[in-house]
Amino acid sequence: MKTKTTVITLITLAFLFSLVLAAFSAHEAEKGMAKGTITKIEPTEYEITVKDDKGKETKVKSKYTSLRVGDSVVVKGNKVSKEVKPITGGY
Repeated sequence: MKTKTTVITLITLAFLFSLVLAAFSAHEAEKGMAKGTITKIEPTEYEITVKDDKGKETKVKSKYTSLRVGDSVVVKGNKVSKEVKPITGGY
């Protein structure tokens, strides 16, 4: 009976540990990422200023020319891409 309880406890602990590791790895993947709205574009230096929801400003150099002030973008490393918002219908 003790063996059965010990095995079940070990399996439960291993499962919980794997969930914790998955949560930490997901957090680390988003560490270098920023989502926000373009507030300023410097055309001579190709520098874009992005402000996120918390008010933090991030400056990134990009030659992506179709961006405008007010566009929602995602910054990963030094790459800037437009954020595609999902279409939600009220059907």
